[in-house]
Amino acid sequence: MRRCATLLVGLAIGATACSGVTADTATPAAPTTTSPSNTTSTSRAPSSTVGPSAGLDRPPNPPAQTLGIGDDYFPQLGNPGYDVQHYTLDLVFEPETNQLGAVTTIAATATTGLDTINLDFASLTVSAVSVDGSPAGFTAADEELTIAPAAPIAAGEDFVVDVEYSGSPQATRSGAMPFGIGWQTAGSQNYVVAEPDAAHTWFPANDHPLDKATYTFRINVPDGLIAAANGTLVDRLTDLGRTTWVWELESPMAPYLATVVIGDFEIVEDSAAAAVAGVPIRHVLPAGTTLEDWPGLERQGEMIAVLADLFGPYPFENYGIALVDGFGAALENQTLSVFDRNIATSFFFEAVLIHELAHQWFGDSVSLGRWSDIWLNEGFASYAEWLWIEREDGRDVMEQEIAAERDEYDGAGLTAPGVPPAFDLFNASVYRVGAMTLHALRLTVGDAAFFEIVQTYAATYADRSVTTEDFITVAESVAGIELDDLFEAWLIDAKVPEFPQARG
Repeated sequence: MRRCATLLVGLAIGATACSGVTADTATPAAPTTTSPSNTTSTSRAPSSTVGPSAGLDRPPNPPAQTLGIGDDYFPQLGNPGYDVQHYTLDLVFEPETNQLGAVTTIAATATTGLDTINLDFASLTVSAVSVDGSPAGFTAADEELTIAPAAPIAAGEDFVVDVEYSGSPQATRSGAMPFGIGWQTAGSQNYVVAEPDAAHTWFPANDHPLDKATYTFRINVPDGLIAAANGTLVDRLTDLGRTTWVWELESPMAPYLATVVIGDFEIVEDSAAAAVAGVPIRHVLPAGTTLEDWPGLERQGEMIAVLADLFGPYPFENYGIALVDGFGAALENQTLSVFDRNIATSFFFEAVLIHELAHQWFGDSVSLGRWSDIWLNEGFASYAEWLWIEREDGRDVMEQEIAAERDEYDGAGLTAPGVPPAFDLFNASVYRVGAMTLHALRLTVGDAAFFEIVQTYAATYADRSVTTEDFITVAESVAGIELDDLFEAWLIDAKVPEFPQARG
């Protein structure tokens, strides 16, 4: 994600950032249980408890749990013990009252025996839960929904959880950044920007990039409004003054990248850009505007073609951006990046377009295995900005801009990009010195090896989650040299190194 002020150093870049967990993922093994049979978990005092309704034959309420998937930066996020395959979000939204009524259906596979199932969920009120069609007991406590199925679930068994809930969705503060994330309301517009840890504030989820899944969105709104989401619009059903917009996302996605955009918009197909890109391009634009009203947007297809040549084939079924009010940033939601509309009238619009587009490869397709490695997302996206300068203005201009940024960051007192503080996860070093790390690698191994590294990395870990060590392993394998010292100097050491001499 990017928050924009100026393009050069000091660019105030904000947050953004990433499909089902695969058995062969190269990330460190996460804990293997949500609440396994015969295992005692640490309990915490419930902040609210919602139990079985009178007269229903449901299991008793389970104890609240303190569990996580194993991320040091967000220790309570994510839940081990299962792998989500698919989310179906049935949403009924009333803009006049800002009320959401919803059922989220989660199809998953147990990776260990489960007595209870834990989901990340906060802010909204749960009214009913079922597992495989049978009512289940549940407890809501401190952003955790703990579910007791009627019978234990065996390792390897598929199961389906339905959670019915309602309330007024709101933005929330993250400990990782100084502005609200999650469900946003700006006048008559509603949209979601949830990186890094706000997906579970509007739907129950295994809210960590280690567990990616495919999605169906069914969004019911009053006639006259549009409701967009990730993926492809596959149906639009109208009944009694309301319309249900049905979107399908075929490629696995991290929960924080899920979005809906509701309001007075138009879905605009760009067939000319799609012909250049080789993939469908559709944008969600303010009602009454066209592509011609947003100069620079017509280059999106060209940008996809350029990055596909550098990084490998575009990884998803389509792409586009949504222009909204009140965000002040841009976020790379998978297949539908969300931009503050003021960015689209700024001098740096093209730079942000290429930045969020690059995230579709690095951050969305290749996702993080742990949030401390955020430089893998933002460094690649920022380096794509320099690659675009190289294409537009030449290698010399690109090198001059990189050198100028390196001099400004040297001695600026920022943490190294490989060790960002959890409370300032998206600091400028992660973006710009992260990008410099990639440039130092390019200078060290040469252009041919560098772009082979990038394409091998993107192809090897498509739809999976990675760590910095995974990237280094790919780089060393392709280049045939040891690179630990280079990455240690650029990612861990406090001082910004000098660039190495370019390999001839």
